[in-house]
Amino acid sequence: MNDVVVGVDRSDTARKAAVAAAELAAAYGSNLHVVMCADRGSSVSVGVGSDRFQTDWVAEVGQFLDDLARQLPHGSVTRSVGEGDPATVLCEEAERVGARTIVVGNRRVQGMARLLGSVATDVLKKAPCDVLIVNTTGD
Repeated sequence: MNDVVVGVDRSDTARKAAVAAAELAAAYGSNLHVVMCADRGSSVSVGVGSDRFQTDWVAEVGQFLDDLARQLPHGSVTRSVGEGDPATVLCEEAERVGARTIVVGNRRVQGMARLLGSVATDVLKKAPCDVLIVNTTGD
């Protein structure tokens, strides 16, 4: 299919990677597939004014992804919510949709994975297609 797959969370670095992935998908003339991992067993407490309520985290992630998709500079965006290790989920989704490229950011972390970040490093090891690592830290 030639989709571009990008993994996101709520960070600024992930948003930068998503924008870069959208621009790449537009240049390829292909679909952008946005993926986010969620723990299906959890819920999140949401407050509106003094009211608080519990909501299903997966549904809330779906809403976040829909909102993000509307903000990206590309008209063909699909999304999925995965469960498990983010690198594994990204690679499995890339395989499932027949992706041409996986896009990840280079969020800085401590320790052995410090150069690229642990998700980027793991995606490089497992990817069934090309991987683009976007400089999202501004360094």
